[in-house]
Amino acid sequence: MPSRVIGIPTSRTANFLRFQRDPLGFLVDAQPLGEVVSLRTSSMRPTYIVNSPAFIQEILVHQEANFRKGRSSSVLRRTIGDGLLTAEHEVHRQQKKYLMPVFYKERIKAYAQIIREETERLADKMPMDRPVAMHDLMMELTLGIIARSLFRTELAEDKAELAAAVDVTIRKTARTIYSPIIIPFSVPTPGHVQHKKAIRTLESMIYEAISKAKSNPEEYAGSMLGLLMDTKDENGAPISETEVRDQMMTMLLAGHETTANALVWAWHSLEQSPEAEEKLQAEADKMAVLMKDGSASASAASGGRLSAYEAYKELAYTKQVIQETLRLYPPAWAILRESEQPVEMLGERFSVNSSFLISPYAIHRNEAVFGDALVFRPERFDKGASQWARFAYFPFGGGARGCIGSQFAMLEAGLILGILASRFRFRSIPGQGDAVPEPLVSLRIKGGRQMIAERR
Repeated sequence: MPSRVIGIPTSRTANFLRFQRDPLGFLVDAQPLGEVVSLRTSSMRPTYIVNSPAFIQEILVHQEANFRKGRSSSVLRRTIGDGLLTAEHEVHRQQKKYLMPVFYKERIKAYAQIIREETERLADKMPMDRPVAMHDLMMELTLGIIARSLFRTELAEDKAELAAAVDVTIRKTARTIYSPIIIPFSVPTPGHVQHKKAIRTLESMIYEAISKAKSNPEEYAGSMLGLLMDTKDENGAPISETEVRDQMMTMLLAGHETTANALVWAWHSLEQSPEAEEKLQAEADKMAVLMKDGSASASAASGGRLSAYEAYKELAYTKQVIQETLRLYPPAWAILRESEQPVEMLGERFSVNSSFLISPYAIHRNEAVFGDALVFRPERFDKGASQWARFAYFPFGGGARGCIGSQFAMLEAGLILGILASRFRFRSIPGQGDAVPEPLVSLRIKGGRQMIAERR
């Protein structure tokens, strides 16, 4: 039986240079080569690109205990410490267990109202007739939402400063993860000095919130911060303030920057797809009426109108727009794993310390699966994502390390799109050219996107 592992035809040097110059193009070109593509690197640390949903399921689900996140976690740890995103194995399982209540359905319903309030607040003061940087606008919006939803913290003038600090940490982290040489964080390079300053800016908000929660715990009951303050370790002692900080930093970075990037891609894609934009606007208009005037299906508790969460459940096409955006532009464009011991998967053997690179960005562009894969067509999700193999479409990862906040992210993106689309359409200012993906820690439009809000 022929091997399911195919050696890449180009040289190691050519592969390295191409990946450094254009990682997304390199991964997309490797996608049709085979199920698992060997980059023919060092025999001590062999590296593979994994394109097959079956092999991905082995790595992320069936044999996940045999793998670690490795290099990506060690770099992310500089910023977020030992939070859910960087913890390994048993520590990760313990943390996920005590964080799960943050995303229970009842809390999600409460978050929906905060998302609505913050989005309507933005809409009321939306700059008109002049360009706005959509990435900055969406970053500040989602930052305010995550701070209120999870930390019970109101951000006013601090939003821009905090969003800028997040941007610095993302850029510095991405540059380090894919650098051939990692300079120790203790070395005071200009980049490290800037990165550490950004971390201190974010920590100032976090430690202020922790201090307020300690002095007034009743006010923070039901929030993520309140839950963390009440959490006990395996010995029954409260978790340390450092661990509370690490989890808050994790949610702050992973919980809003990814959604903000996806929203910018959605606005851009809708602008390029007038038919999809028109359908989205029609649904958004209906949602706005239901939230304002109510309907026969509104619950008594909502006072004769649909709550934000109930309105979100009506957004069938909007959800398809988000799903299609996440197909073409998944924020987590690459997933890295390293084997901790020799493993056998689907008849193929891999040595200890093998590295596996899984790219949802490339796999979501498989023509054999999606057809017209480069075309933005939300209707392809009419029958849901279950029509394809489990790991043919996986914008939130999968297995034990799948995104814990995926439901929150869909809710947030859906309500923001719906509320803003009911009032505005966004148009790119001329001269910017095509939107080019920039693969940082998550996928954003290179150089951002300057757009004008046109009142509908």
